[in-house]
Amino acid sequence: MSDEYTAVRVDEVERKPSASSGTDHVDLVERLGCTEMRPKVWYLSPGDAMSYHRQTEQEELYYVLRGPGRMKIGGELVDVPEGTAVRVPPETDRQVLNDTDGEHVWLIVGAPPATDDGRPASEDV
Repeated sequence: MSDEYTAVRVDEVERKPSASSGTDHVDLVERLGCTEMRPKVWYLSPGDAMSYHRQTEQEELYYVLRGPGRMKIGGELVDVPEGTAVRVPPETDRQVLNDTDGEHVWLIVGAPPATDDGRPASEDV
C-alpha cells in the first residue's frame, strides 16, 4: 500500500454474507480506504438473488466479472453478458439474480458513499 493508491487481492479476502439477502460478497470500502464510493464484489451461486430494491441517493454501477449475468431493472428481466457494465440511477428498482447453473461474480459500485441507502422496491417481487 502507498499514499498514492491502495490495492487488494479480492480472492484473498474472506467473503461474508449480506445481512439482507445472504449473498456472499467482499466489501472493498475499508480495505481500499474509499471515501467517495462503495465498491463490493458479489458472488451469486445458482439460485441466488440479491434483494429487489432501489436507492435513496446512490447511483450504482454493475459490472459482470464472470457470468453471464441477469438483472431485474424496473420490472424488466435483462441479460447482462460478461464484461458488460450497467448504470442504474437511485430511483430505479433493481435486482441481481442467478438463474443459471454456474456462479456469477459482479463488481457493484455505489456513489455517493451513503450507508444503508437501499430501500424496498416500489413493486412486489
